[in-house]
Amino acid sequence: MHDLTPDDMERLPRHVAIIMDGNGRWARSRGKPRLFGHRNGVENVRTVVNTAFKIGVPYLTLYAFSTENQNRPGDEKSGLMRLLEEFLKRELKTLMGDRIRLRAIGDLDGLPDFARNAVKHTIEKTKENEDWNLTLALNYGSRQEVLRAIQSFAADDRDPDIELDWPTFSRYLETKDLPDPDLIIRTSGEFRLSNFLLLQAAYAEIFVSPLHWPDFGRDAFVDALKDYTRRERRFGKTSDQLTTSPEPAFPANP
Repeated sequence: MHDLTPDDMERLPRHVAIIMDGNGRWARSRGKPRLFGHRNGVENVRTVVNTAFKIGVPYLTLYAFSTENQNRPGDEKSGLMRLLEEFLKRELKTLMGDRIRLRAIGDLDGLPDFARNAVKHTIEKTKENEDWNLTLALNYGSRQEVLRAIQSFAADDRDPDIELDWPTFSRYLETKDLPDPDLIIRTSGEFRLSNFLLLQAAYAEIFVSPLHWPDFGRDAFVDALKDYTRRERRFGKTSDQLTTSPEPAFPANP
């Protein structure tokens, strides 16, 4: 099914997050409209999700629509939302059969009613699934998430003597039920995080592929996983320290 060795399988990331970039450029290179690229990008989502969970990556997060994407032309945004609705309706049976739980992070109130309803319906239907976890970042921006977390923390009725540390603050983030990402993949050759999981990615490994998202299929995804398994994650320690104490400098989220 894949080209990963037994050693690779023992070192797989627990949580992979992907910035799916390049649909528009992929379409333009073929003389097609941007929505043609987005539609093919959605088809590739099916491939990568299927590959991730068959290999054994329990958490996958996809950056599907950012807060900054709200600045795109209205027809492109509408087309993207229709593709989202179509994807969720089409894939619900597969999500249930494979026991994949869907989550969403981001301000869903900023989505059209039909898209928001499709997301919430799928979240509700899959909430009891426990084997695998798919998270869609929709109308999401990390800076906006942090501001909302600060507001929630300030408004919370809590013991004033509780010290504010990362484990405490992380419980106010939208990713509170997810482990921090181990690997962030960005396609289309761009070297930036684009307001995606900025705090959660503090110690994530980053893999940049020159391929546009519709071309980033099974083999490319497996290559990214293989690259990850060959990296040394030090969490601020030295290599010598890791040989005697391989544990991370701080615990990941549950």
